[in-house]
Amino acid sequence: MQTNQHPSSLPLDRGDGGRGARTGGAIRGLGVDLCAIARLQRALVADETGVLTAVFTPAELAACRAGAATAARLAACFAAKEAVLKALAGCGGPETFWQDIEIRTDDDRLHVNLGGRLAELAATHGIRQVLVSAARCRRYAVATALALA
Repeated sequence: MQTNQHPSSLPLDRGDGGRGARTGGAIRGLGVDLCAIARLQRALVADETGVLTAVFTPAELAACRAGAATAARLAACFAAKEAVLKALAGCGGPETFWQDIEIRTDDDRLHVNLGGRLAELAATHGIRQVLVSAARCRRYAVATALALA
């Protein structure tokens, strides 16, 4: 199980005891997002308004800045966050923030940690796990998220 540091975070696991990608539960939402890498490159060059720190958690920024292709990594992370929001559209509400979704990479697999108000809303709607996948090419990053009960 994964948790973040927010006390009201929703632990999200793969539902497989760590054995693989097999999951259980009904599909409650599906989200897809496409993000232009140039958009994040511009944000990196001129982050005068603090957009990056408003959207990404410190852990996400550190992971995306590790190694080459920072803008591409940020675009994939942003697309994943957007896809998660779309998958949880039925759960959204006031007081949900970008920081309530954290995308983490472990062994080349993406994981979602929900925190804050969004974790509370997801739990209320019976969401037990959120799966996410992302890919990128030279110009775009795309992500898909699946919310499961």
